[in-house]
Amino acid sequence: MKRRKFIRDAAVVAATIPLINLTAQAAELISPSDPTAVALKYVLDAKDAERSDKMGTPGAQQFCYNCRFYADENAEAAACALFRNQLVPAEAWCAGWVPRT
Repeated sequence: MKRRKFIRDAAVVAATIPLINLTAQAAELISPSDPTAVALKYVLDAKDAERSDKMGTPGAQQFCYNCRFYADENAEAAACALFRNQLVPAEAWCAGWVPRT
């Protein structure tokens, strides 16, 4: 009996995974007026930010796409752990930037 329940539950979970993926893709970009974005000095275009050298990386080379918290460095927009996994553009920047290792 337990084996059947496990198999049934596993099938339900497996069927739900694509739905979770669609929800994540449908998320909107974080607003620059979001309180967390304001606190982290978030800007949509990194070129508009005053970026100082950080952890051996010149300010001019700091973008969301090369930050440790950015989910997919090859995406035009991806989830960011600093913004509760809301989407941010690859060319954006915030003061929480940390280089990928």
